[in-house]
Amino acid sequence: MPRLFRYFYISDLIAIVGASISYIAIYWTCAKLLSPAAVSLVIGAVFVIRFVSSSLLGPWIDRIEPIRLLKTTVLVRCLLLTAVWFILTQTDALLLPLLCLLAVQTVLQVVGGNTAFKVVTRIVVSERLPVANAYLSTLDRIGTLAGLLAGGLLITGFSITMILAMEAVLHLVAWFLLFPLRSTEEAESKPKMTYWTDLREGFSYLARDTRLIRILVFGILANWMITPINALLAPFAKDVIRGGANTFSLLELALVIGGIGMSLLYAKLASRIDLMQMFYLSMVLQGSFTLLIGLTTTLPLAFSGMLLLGMALSLFGIPFSTLLQQTTPDALLGRIRSAMVAASTFSSALFFGLSAYLTTVFAIDTVFLFFSGSGLLILLILRLQRKTPAAEVRRDEVG
Repeated sequence: MPRLFRYFYISDLIAIVGASISYIAIYWTCAKLLSPAAVSLVIGAVFVIRFVSSSLLGPWIDRIEPIRLLKTTVLVRCLLLTAVWFILTQTDALLLPLLCLLAVQTVLQVVGGNTAFKVVTRIVVSERLPVANAYLSTLDRIGTLAGLLAGGLLITGFSITMILAMEAVLHLVAWFLLFPLRSTEEAESKPKMTYWTDLREGFSYLARDTRLIRILVFGILANWMITPINALLAPFAKDVIRGGANTFSLLELALVIGGIGMSLLYAKLASRIDLMQMFYLSMVLQGSFTLLIGLTTTLPLAFSGMLLLGMALSLFGIPFSTLLQQTTPDALLGRIRSAMVAASTFSSALFFGLSAYLTTVFAIDTVFLFFSGSGLLILLILRLQRKTPAAEVRRDEVG
């Protein structure tokens, strides 16, 4: 991969590790200060912030040169962490500064994630995008895993103020690593910013482009099939596997390990793989492995199912990102990806609510079977419908 991509890769890894460390520390601190219901509201509020910011920030992301915006986002996060660290060391306030930090960090993560998505297209040629996205997928999982493990260890031995100071230093290092990336000004002058017009343009383009709509529909369907994994894994580990917190951690670990393994394998084979075929295959595997997990009641089988599901999720995410980058005009990429994230986030919220209701009527393993089985059936119907017009044309030609 190009030298600039390596700088970007290492910078992103350091930022992900730092963010994961502080998030687990903040949530743990909130859990000690608030009731379980209040913690749930905090998590719900973060979810809403992510949905709103994903829906509305696309036009600004597209209007600013991505490398400059990425550098600015990383620097702002460093300064924000430093400011909150200073407040915590100089005052008795704790909960309010942490909640404000959580909210602003969520917005900055949305901006940074969408901006990094565009930066990749500037420093990597189109033919190498599948490989680059495979490396970034591996990075995201390794960084998140390392950050969560480190955060869990650090919170037991250090104060929240010390952890925030550590993250600020990590983001400063990440910012310096982005210096070799040079901003490239657009050759053509952009018209004056009209926010709502730009926002409508992004959603309108998405609605008109059948390729993007197809990617979005299948992405939402994938969310449907894995809803029990995202929403009910902890109750599944407790009530179906009959385990405790360690069982839940093992299942989450299996998911991450599977994703890392497939990302590394995909990076080696990307040039020989058809993106659309892998995209559809990954959906079949996601539904099948979720179904398998719902049918098991033992930890070894559940661990194996989660390991395979992690591989399928990685197999889905890499083609999804690459197809989006290759089929979307650069000037609209931020808005299109933001719109897709918003639609996916909103649909996930609805699916989580439905899964919560279904657990009051059916057993948890039955809910697993419902989402995965119905998702596979819908996928089969959509694929058959897509093939029908071609079959009819052939029959007409024969006639």
